[in-house]
Parts: sequence; C-alpha cells; structure tokens
Amino acid sequence: MIEGPRACRPEEFDETLALINATFRPDSDQDILTDYPLIFNDRGLRYMRILKAAGQVVAHVPVAPRRIIAGDDSFTAGIISPTVTHPDHRRKGYATRCLRDCVRIMKESGLPVSTLWTLEATFPFYHHSGWEAVGNQGWMYSLVPGDEALFERGEFEIVPFEVGRDAHLDVVIRSHDAEPWRVARNREEYAALLTLPKIDTRVALAGGEVAGYLCVGSGRNKPGLNEAGGSVAAVEALVAEAVRSHAPVQAVTNLQPTVLDELLADRVGSTRQPKARASGVGFQMIRINSLDLLLRSIEGHLRSRAAGLSGAVALECTDTGERVTLEFGGGEVRFVDDAPAAERVALTERQLVQLVFGGHSSCEPLDLPGKAADLLDRVFPFYFPIWELDRS
Repeated sequence: MIEGPRACRPEEFDETLALINATFRPDSDQDILTDYPLIFNDRGLRYMRILKAAGQVVAHVPVAPRRIIAGDDSFTAGIISPTVTHPDHRRKGYATRCLRDCVRIMKESGLPVSTLWTLEATFPFYHHSGWEAVGNQGWMYSLVPGDEALFERGEFEIVPFEVGRDAHLDVVIRSHDAEPWRVARNREEYAALLTLPKIDTRVALAGGEVAGYLCVGSGRNKPGLNEAGGSVAAVEALVAEAVRSHAPVQAVTNLQPTVLDELLADRVGSTRQPKARASGVGFQMIRINSLDLLLRSIEGHLRSRAAGLSGAVALECTDTGERVTLEFGGGEVRFVDDAPAAERVALTERQLVQLVFGGHSSCEPLDLPGKAADLLDRVFPFYFPIWELDRS
C-alpha cells in the first residue's frame, strides 16, 4: 500500500532522518539533523514531504522557504533539500511524486521560485519537474600552505565565536545584515548557522571590540572559507589565521562583491574557478513556479536595467499557459494586460529559467526574435546569491 506524498508526522521524523543519513551520511560522524537545523525541526515537518510503502518511509523531499534580499527587491524562494529514495524502491517515481508535492506547496504558498544543488548526473531527474541548471553562481579560490604570508595578520586578537555573548552575535548580525544581497535570518537562525557542526567561526577583536568574523567548514558539506564580514583589515587577519591553520583549503564566494571575494581576488585571483568546481557545492538548478510573481518581485532589478529601453515583450510559458507582458519606456517598466505591438516569446518552463537566470553550458542556446532579444538581453540574467551557510 502506498501512502503519500504528505507531510512527515512527528512519529515518522526519526525514521525519515535515518533514511537520509543512510544515503547522504554513511560512515560519517555528521548527522543531517544537526547539519541542517533550519530544515529538520518541528516547524519544518509540514515541508518534509514523504511517501510510504507497506508502512515504511521510502521517499522524502523537503522544501524550505527562505526570504531572499536582492538589492532593492525581495521574495521568498523554496530551497529543495536532500532528495532521497530507499534503495529497494528506486525508479518507481516516488521521489518525483514528493518533489511535485513540494511544487504544489510552493505554488499554493506564493513562492515564485525554487532552487537546489546537485550533480550533473541528476539533471534529468529534476528536468522532468521543471528545474533547469543555471550558469556560474560564484567563485572558488584555492589557498595552500604559505599563502598566509599574502595576508596581513595585523594586531587583531582572534578568538572563537561565542554564540552566548551578545557582543559577538550582535556584530555578526549587523555586519551580515548590511549585505545588500543575502538570505534573511532572524537571531535564532544566525545562532544556529554560526555554530553548525564542523563550522569554526572566529571573530577578530580590536581593542576588545569585534571587528570581523569568518566561518571555516571542515565537514563534507560547507567545507572551507564560506562566509565573512566586517572590516577589510579584520577579515584579512582572519583569513591569514585560517590559512595558517587549515591550508590547503578552498574558499567560496558569491558573484556579488563582498569583502572576502575582493580580498581573495586581489591576493590569489589566479586560482579562481567557477563555484561548482568546489568540493561540497554542486551545480545550482532553479525552477520558476510563477513567472508573474517572480517578475513583479524583481521589479527593482528590471527598472534598473530599463534605462534607454523602449518596447514591449509578451513572455509566455508553453507548459502552463502563463503570460506576462512587460512594457519598457522612459526608464520605467510596466506590467500590462496587453500591448498590441508586444513581441511574443513562447518558452518552456526550463527555457524561462535559462532566460531569466542564465543557462548552464548544457542548455541549448535560446532563439529569441529580434526586438524581443534586444530587450531581454538587456534586462537578464538576474542573479540572487544564497550564501553557503544558508544552503541546504
């Protein structure tokens, strides 16, 4: 008897985690429960979609709503977390049913977009449900023993981050919340992420005051230097100490400028590679759940690209029939019901992802009509970073 997909119940929580750990954490001292505390908790049970066969949990896909701050825009994205099927029940479509139940939840909840990370070999599985792989989403730098000499250590005192000390947590929150491109976190979420297992968070003190922080991972997920903030001098001192203690080590950064990325680009820029080549990262895939909601959510981005543009384009999803018409003129962008002169661009769900976010090298190039191509090439791609601590 098949039951589900449906929400995980409290009495099924441990069994579901055991299935995930057996797949993703075999022979490991890590536990999915403590690696991803923002996903696997009592509040997240309704987002953990499971399918049971003969009374046993055999498939599971969770979706985690997270608020994205993208410059002047904001929206909620659904992050798809570990997708798993019991080895004895694979190739029966069970995980796909759970995944599509997550899509249903996201649409009903008004989440315009979803994202996940995976290997190239699993692209086809997600393609069937509307996800498409996107282009490079950040950078990876390599640091080797001796590179600490490239960074000024200064006179900073470097100490372990103490989550119970408000002076530590307040400065980290203030520093990261100043980033214009980030995932929104409340105080509880900051505390959980900064103290994840195998994440060593350090702060740099100047005159007894916190001037910066750096997170270094040593686990199979989130390895290397993966988040920093504060003054340039403080982050540089923290990087010098981290390289001395952990090299060889990778560092991962976003496409949007950060203190850490600018520092690494200046000192070890010759080692820079696309982020997907980093250990523990994988390729990012995105699904557009609602084209209209997504475009309205990034109106600030569209307006910032609208200068000098004139014309209208009607975007249509051939899979769902959804249609959105954008009209550009006078440095503004307007959503209109109809524009007689609008050029129609009909694309599949996956092609729309490629258009809006930029496609992976495996994608066939889009063939857009002339005037529409000129407009769309000016306003896209759109990028939103998800910092490594926020990935799941």
